[in-house]
Amino acid sequence: MAKDWPEKDDTRTECAMLTVPMDYANPQGRKIKIAVSRTKATDPGKRRGVLVHSPGGPGLVNVDAPLSLAEKGLRSLATDHDVIGFDPRGVGYSDKIECRESPYEEQPAPTEKEREKAFFDYQEKENRRCTATDSAFVRQLTTANIARDVDSIRAALGESKISFFGVSYGTAVGANYRSLFDDRVDRMWLDSVMPPVMDSDAMNASLDELTEKNFAGFVSWLARHDTEYHFGTTAETVRKTLFDLRDQLDREPIVVDKETVLDREWVTDLLRSWPASWAQSARDLATVSEGGIPQSERKSASQNQATTFGFEDPRGGFNSLQYNAVMCNDGTGGRDFEKMWADKQARTRTYPATGGHLEFGIYCAGWPWPAQEWKLAKGKSPLQLSGHTGEDTTPYSWAVAMRDTVGGTLLTIEDDVHGSLSSLPCAAKAVDFFRTGRTTGGTCPGAQ
Repeated sequence: MAKDWPEKDDTRTECAMLTVPMDYANPQGRKIKIAVSRTKATDPGKRRGVLVHSPGGPGLVNVDAPLSLAEKGLRSLATDHDVIGFDPRGVGYSDKIECRESPYEEQPAPTEKEREKAFFDYQEKENRRCTATDSAFVRQLTTANIARDVDSIRAALGESKISFFGVSYGTAVGANYRSLFDDRVDRMWLDSVMPPVMDSDAMNASLDELTEKNFAGFVSWLARHDTEYHFGTTAETVRKTLFDLRDQLDREPIVVDKETVLDREWVTDLLRSWPASWAQSARDLATVSEGGIPQSERKSASQNQATTFGFEDPRGGFNSLQYNAVMCNDGTGGRDFEKMWADKQARTRTYPATGGHLEFGIYCAGWPWPAQEWKLAKGKSPLQLSGHTGEDTTPYSWAVAMRDTVGGTLLTIEDDVHGSLSSLPCAAKAVDFFRTGRTTGGTCPGAQ
């Protein structure tokens, strides 16, 4: 067991390195190593096969996935399944490149477009530097190749079929695996599902539509709490007050320090808040409207970044190059700043409160290769999907689109919590599915 394994007293997990082709189109060429883990079924007499667990990413360590599965509502599956985890190529213990991006120092600029263009230029420079470190390797960091690595794991285990439980980006790995190797799938469940096409503009539009709908709820909530936050007693008044505040900060931004500016973008980010954050967002907006500076903005952005990316983890933590490589090798968009900006402006006109997301695409600035789009197809193996009605990490509409593309049955979970299935009572439906193959539609209560 590795010295930095997250569970020091873990005596069940077995780990190994598996050699696979870097480029499956050239299987005799360069090889790379993939880190794989396994916990064997605790009741060998009831063992019914292998369950590969892919809990998310890109850029994230997954080799300890069997440990996380054992702690949640799906843990009983460990009695009759060998549970398999793995670090995708480019991450964690698997072969990877650690190309730390240079610190980005935001430069003062009079317009949002100029600020975004400055970041785009920075990202383009970093992408060119990091991809040049080992361009042959970076070019092969794709979801389809990760799916092929899963099949190499299956073959190494001597299994004719595997079951698969994917969450978030793990659903993209699962959908690609089933499309490539449908006859090698026993049962597959995908929770918090990725879209069937990695189109960055379409993905951003999905977020804009969802957050604009949520904003209507935020406005109504603020109207009911006018005695506390003083934005107005009707939804129309609250909306106008918030838009006026945003326009004011657009004209006269408040500079807290060189890394923190309270401007139009800052307000828009708070207008995108979800119910669990409405009270904090309302306090921050009220503080600024009264001439103050929110306590939450008195920390520097650089302190937050160190926590977010976790580069001090000996396994490498979040690998930004692998994230960018997978999203950009697979996905369209993000290469042309003027097009990206025009798309953003169009979406802002359609969704005036919260439109203009750039979460997807902007990190592909200057990416040196065109997209290798997924080739997804319907299959015959048992497939269950679950989507969450209010979440914004992988919007529910993506699960519907994936179901329409690859088939399967969609279970609707009534919450806004990303990947919550395994912690809900309806996790029992997943346990039943993996043991019987019975799919289930309809709805189930989500996290409260």
